[in-house]
Amino acid sequence: MKSRLLLGIPFALLAFLMLKQPALAEWRFDGKLNVFYTDDTSLFSASQRLSLREDPTQPVIDVTNQGEDMVFEPAISFGRLFRPSWGDVELTLKAQGYVFADHSEFDHGTYGGQVTQTLSPETRARLRYHYGPNLFLGRNEEKGTESERLVEERVSTHFGTLELEHDVRENLMVRLLGRYGHRSYNEAFKQRDTDFWTVGTHAAWEMIPGVELVVGYHYERTLADGRKKPELEDDISSFIHFIVAELAVEVTEKTALTFGFDFERTDFTTGIRGDERRNGSENVYQGEIEVRHAIHKNIDVSLSYQRSQRKFSIEDRQAIINTVWIGSAYRF
Repeated sequence: MKSRLLLGIPFALLAFLMLKQPALAEWRFDGKLNVFYTDDTSLFSASQRLSLREDPTQPVIDVTNQGEDMVFEPAISFGRLFRPSWGDVELTLKAQGYVFADHSEFDHGTYGGQVTQTLSPETRARLRYHYGPNLFLGRNEEKGTESERLVEERVSTHFGTLELEHDVRENLMVRLLGRYGHRSYNEAFKQRDTDFWTVGTHAAWEMIPGVELVVGYHYERTLADGRKKPELEDDISSFIHFIVAELAVEVTEKTALTFGFDFERTDFTTGIRGDERRNGSENVYQGEIEVRHAIHKNIDVSLSYQRSQRKFSIEDRQAIINTVWIGSAYRF
């Protein structure tokens, strides 16, 4: 709780100060509604958040193959642009949720906000805050009990991110970022409480008019409380490498096609004898394709397909998830 308050204080102070500014302000509202079909509810959230601007280094997922479902995603954000004498400042607040038709225990939402300060015509600084409470990961084996019973595993995540963007050329933007966060588990899995630190870089290059390539890399260190409790044999501390490549092509004035590929490598660092993750690693490969069409200047519709596969080094089989969805986005 203390670390979450520390992460939120800078954002809250900046938001308050900006709302008090008398400078000319402009409002912006965005919304979206997506409808998904997925063949593994347990991996759905992790696969959807495997993105540069989301929370790609998700918690360890031990329980997969939890069945198919339909999922609904409503999301809304609103922003206010201020134009004080020292440069444009934009405050944005966001809320998003996943609602499962049959597996309601997986229902959850995320909340966040960001403040973007224009430092020069080519340079911007951004402070972001993300909070995802009470995410259900599955029914997992409780460590340290004789019965080794299966109980609910839940985690709440919050992190703060500082970004610096610079337009190197008219068609090339680079971004540097650093973030710190904490994952807090329910009582049965408190040894998995984790602090994490991330550094990364992104680049967006418009190769030719209408064709843009986005690439990114994150390096993350995680430290879990389990490293101090060897009797539980459950230390999920790790080093993580995350790589993204995305190509967006404007097929027509109103239609765009996007191809994405993500790779994540997790190397677990536990040295505890008896811990199944000792000398272990996990690889995640994910591909996605989306076609988006503007039916109105303020409304887009889309059709997407995503396939993700992950494998832990000590397991014989891969965990695979396929997801297809239709979506709509609104701007006001």
